[in-house]
Amino acid sequence: MTEDSSAASPRLEKKTMLALTDKQAIRREQCRANQARYRNKQLNLKRQLQRDNQRLEEEIQGLKLRKRSIRFERKTNQSPWTIVGEVFRLLEDGFRSPWRLASMEEMMKHADTRQRLAFLEKAIAHNVSMGDLRGINALMDQWRRYSLYFEEPHLELKRVEVIAKGVVSATATFSVTITDFTLRCVLPELATCGGRKTLQLKKNLLGKRMDCNCSMRFRFDEASGRVVRLEPKIDLVTPMLRILGNIKDVTAELKYALISSECVLGDLPERARRGSN
Repeated sequence: MTEDSSAASPRLEKKTMLALTDKQAIRREQCRANQARYRNKQLNLKRQLQRDNQRLEEEIQGLKLRKRSIRFERKTNQSPWTIVGEVFRLLEDGFRSPWRLASMEEMMKHADTRQRLAFLEKAIAHNVSMGDLRGINALMDQWRRYSLYFEEPHLELKRVEVIAKGVVSATATFSVTITDFTLRCVLPELATCGGRKTLQLKKNLLGKRMDCNCSMRFRFDEASGRVVRLEPKIDLVTPMLRILGNIKDVTAELKYALISSECVLGDLPERARRGSN
């Protein structure tokens, strides 16, 4: 072997090693790229499966809501007169129930409540409105609040009449006794102020029985025959005027009352909660 060939051999081996190293590097890079593509493919597949699952869940929920809607929209076989009379009977019976002061969650555990709710679902639209309230559960909560805020509530139906197509009006007497809890929950300004005038007004009201004229207008959906809106009115002015004897005092106290013109009772104030414990 010549001297030139001996010198060339290490150079050739070095070039060969470099070439092999480059090929290995390229191969490793290709492997990393393939792995990255595989991971991306798997990730995209997972995301697609998640989207498909979500779409299926939404479709299932939509079908459930549609089924519920169809059940609620099915025409009721109850006449408007029967529905109005039954609603007032349920309200009055509910006022006398021993568990009426429980929370909504506790109330729903009782068979009587579930029976009332079953009737209401047949006679009243699921999105029935009263003032700004929507839904049967919201109406049930208002009934609970009237039971809680006033002592010995009593509702006596007087008259039912059709005043227009799909509109029935009922008049009644709503009798309640005013307690300290009533003042804290319905007339908080009167309950919390401590002036001599305020104390006298409180003294005059506490323990008094008020007989309030009230009415409730039922609006029925023509297609389903169900109640879609309730429009109650309660005259608190007249009985309070008989007690206080001064329209100025009555107006001043009702100005801050936690009861809307649609007879919706507001949330129980925090101070009233503390006072009831």
